[in-house]
Amino acid sequence: MGYFSTFLVYLFYGLAFFSVGCAILFRNFRYSKLTISHSLWALAAFSFAYAFYEWSELYINLFGDRIQEPKSTFIEWLRLGKLSVSFFFLLLFAWMITIVQARWLRRLMRSVLALACLSYLAILLHAVSTHSFGKEAIDNLENYSRFILAFPATVICGLCLISYGRQLTDDQKSYGRYFQYTGYTFLLMGILAGAFPMDVDGHYFYLRVGVAYCLLLFLYLALSVFDREKERLVESQLHQAYLSDKYKAIGQLASGVAHEINNPLGSSTLSLDMLESRLTEQKQLELVNRTRLGIDRAATICTSLLNYSRSAEEVTQYTSVNKAIGSALQLLAHKARGFNISVCGNDSISLFCNPIKLEELVINLVSNAIDASETNKDILIKIDNKVIDGYEFILLSVTDNGCGMDKQTQNKAVEPFFTTKPIGQGTGLGLAICAQITADHKGKLTINSTKGVGTTVTATLAKEI
Repeated sequence: MGYFSTFLVYLFYGLAFFSVGCAILFRNFRYSKLTISHSLWALAAFSFAYAFYEWSELYINLFGDRIQEPKSTFIEWLRLGKLSVSFFFLLLFAWMITIVQARWLRRLMRSVLALACLSYLAILLHAVSTHSFGKEAIDNLENYSRFILAFPATVICGLCLISYGRQLTDDQKSYGRYFQYTGYTFLLMGILAGAFPMDVDGHYFYLRVGVAYCLLLFLYLALSVFDREKERLVESQLHQAYLSDKYKAIGQLASGVAHEINNPLGSSTLSLDMLESRLTEQKQLELVNRTRLGIDRAATICTSLLNYSRSAEEVTQYTSVNKAIGSALQLLAHKARGFNISVCGNDSISLFCNPIKLEELVINLVSNAIDASETNKDILIKIDNKVIDGYEFILLSVTDNGCGMDKQTQNKAVEPFFTTKPIGQGTGLGLAICAQITADHKGKLTINSTKGVGTTVTATLAKEI
């Protein structure tokens, strides 16, 4: 190729890989749930390193004949070093992305990558030990690096991306096909960059440039999913803020209503006291006692509602777990009719926590268990102590015999606004709130469920925050 063609080919070839690195670098993967998101930094490092290598090749191809010894030997070794570093980053990306494969295939692929790395290092050490510092020896080492490092790494990257794209497509993700196209492009790039020698005609270089830009295009389209993830995250946060304000207003309204109901309940209790003092017949007194029980129950519910509507910033204190469960069941009494709810565990267990939050945790867990179960089914609330890494924890679990969940649903159960309930019957915030409450108490929420059998949700809470 002439000077001008050489200049354009190397310039745009390096620019393609530099753009790949920028496409990855300027995206935020912090909140991404995609499996490969945490391994893309290695691909970005390879892209930048390889781009700088190609641009340095441009200078050497144009002006290499002007460089004299000993600078020429140093530059040749520098070229090999830059190329080897870039391929080691590619090897690292291939190693990390094998996480999308089955365990046996992952082990096989990583074994191939480890063998490739050790083989190249052995060849490199042999060249150093035999003082093979000539240009021909370094050119051979460069070809070895392409065949031993780049070829298996790009092939494994391609196979993993194709497999991952198919998994996404099977999950009805439209962007899965772009990951597949990126994988196919990796395979083609591996064949062109690793399997063929460098001393071929000029059309080969043009083909390499075309493949590099195809890689940039497909990877850019595949990575656009992270922009959509960020948009959905912002939308969900806005929606959650809207619901939070809405529920806060409802809580204030419920608090006011409960306060207003308490006044006539108090006067009704006084009237019953006066009536009871004037009655003498046993049957009449029994009727008064039944009426008093109803009023006392209504007053208890109003008191619980007032406590529940208080600010979540209430000072933490030692709280009886059993008492919090009792208050929660009082609020859920209307919903729990027809279900056999039992509490099992030590009644004396206490927890240093925000009592309102603990009550909210129980309400959400029991409410979900009721929604998942049929009438007359058993629901078990269990309290237990456990020592983990020298610290005391309280295990609060709710078990139902309801419809259960499959693995895919379990993985998404604690995501905000994810719900399997019909529209209008659930917000998808219940388990998300429970997970946040347990996290605030230095614990975690675990879900064990079997489709058609039932579900056990366990909140592990630190006894002292």
